[in-house]
Amino acid sequence: MATPYVYLILGCKGTGQFQILSDLIDFGADKDEKSLVYCSSNDKSDADADFAIRTREATLVAYEWDGGTLDLRIDGDEDLVFVVADGLSDPADFVEAFHAWLAGNGCELGRVMTVLHSELAIARHEAFAWFDCCIHFSDVVLMNKRENVSNKDMKKFLDHYEEECFPCLFEYVKKGRVPNPSLLLETQPRRITRIFDEPEIFEDDDEEEELEEEVAGDPTKDAFLKRISGGRRERRLPRIAEHL
Repeated sequence: MATPYVYLILGCKGTGQFQILSDLIDFGADKDEKSLVYCSSNDKSDADADFAIRTREATLVAYEWDGGTLDLRIDGDEDLVFVVADGLSDPADFVEAFHAWLAGNGCELGRVMTVLHSELAIARHEAFAWFDCCIHFSDVVLMNKRENVSNKDMKKFLDHYEEECFPCLFEYVKKGRVPNPSLLLETQPRRITRIFDEPEIFEDDDEEEELEEEVAGDPTKDAFLKRISGGRRERRLPRIAEHL
C-alpha cells in the first residue's frame, strides 16, 4: 500500500474549516483518490454540519485530543489524509504532537494549512499571536471571516508577512470556496518552520550553514516550540477559547 500524503489543517473553532476542506477535496483531489478526514471530538458537531463531499470519496473519523499525544490510525487504502487540529487547542502543542505522530507512523507530509479567522487576527487583533503561531508552521493561509476587516487592515497584515519574507501562500476564501484547490494541495513546501525538513550536512559547509541544518527536523529548536525551565513554552500564546 502506498503511503498517503497527510495534510494538517490549523485554525480556531468556528472558522469554517470543514466547509473549506469539503471544497478542497471535491475540487482538488483526483477523481479516483480516497480521502480520510480526522476531526477532534470537540469539533464533531461543526464537522457534521459543514463537511459535505459531493464528487469524491471521503470518510470522516473523530479522534480524542488530550493535549499531549495523537492516536490516529491509517490502515486503509486512503490516498489523502487530512488532520484537522482541535479548534480550541494550543497550536504549538498540537503541531508538536502531530510532528511526533508523523515521524512515528512513517507518513509523508503533504502540506500544513491555516484557516484564518481574519476578524480575530486582524480587525480585533486580540488573538494575533495565536494565529501567528499557526502561520509560522503553514504552507498555505486561507483567509476567512473577513466581513469586519477593512481593506487597510488587511493590507497591513499581508505587508507584515511580506516584509518578513514568509514563503507561504495567502489566499482569500469566498463563500466557503478556495481558489485553485488542486494547486493548494500540491506538496511543495512553502513554510518557514524547519521541523518537517530533513537535515543535510555536507563536508564543505561553513559553520553558519551547519548551524542552520542542526535546526532542521528538530522541534526543540523551533521558535514556537522551544521550552524553558519548568517545561513552559518560551513563547506563551493566548487561550483562543477566551476570544471566541
